[in-house]
Amino acid sequence: MGKKRAFYDKKDHSKVIGEYYKLFDRYDGTNAKSIKNQLIRLIQKDPYFLDSYLLLYEVLRDEKDFEEAERVLDEAYKKAMELITDKNDKWPDILEWGWLENRHIIRTILNKAISLWENNHMDEALNLFRNLLKTNPNDNVGARYYILAIRMNMSLEKFEKRFDRGGYHDNELPQWFERNYKKFPDEFDWWEKAIKNYE
Repeated sequence: MGKKRAFYDKKDHSKVIGEYYKLFDRYDGTNAKSIKNQLIRLIQKDPYFLDSYLLLYEVLRDEKDFEEAERVLDEAYKKAMELITDKNDKWPDILEWGWLENRHIIRTILNKAISLWENNHMDEALNLFRNLLKTNPNDNVGARYYILAIRMNMSLEKFEKRFDRGGYHDNELPQWFERNYKKFPDEFDWWEKAIKNYE
């Protein structure tokens, strides 16, 4: 077996990152127009700093402009794939959350997977969640929970109704996962073995 290919984002985003965090802190739902214009400017300045797209996506969703929001998310997702995949469109073996510079990429892929789930594209959503889990078994973003929910035929709406507490997951979520994941050995046997390396 060849050497594992790990991805670390080595692009320099310093030209936009400070401005982005100021905008993030300033956005309160009432100042969408000025925030949107500034985010578009940041995206033009650094098209590969994906958090700018994600905040714009959130602002557009808050405005109920779902079509434009999806277009922005798709653009971010395409950029994420350009960054991490090789010339054969193959994912890296390792895409870790622990490397801070990777987080904007992982958040983008996670948002795209959740959007696919919301729009009933279950197979495509599962594929992305599985890749996120495979490349980072420590699973700081909770891809395993989403995989299990989809395998248990839950819609995103039902999942959020049960576990979402205003942007945070209910403490019951890990217990629910522990009770149910062994029903899907085809999905989680490899993960159970992999996670032992992190303990």
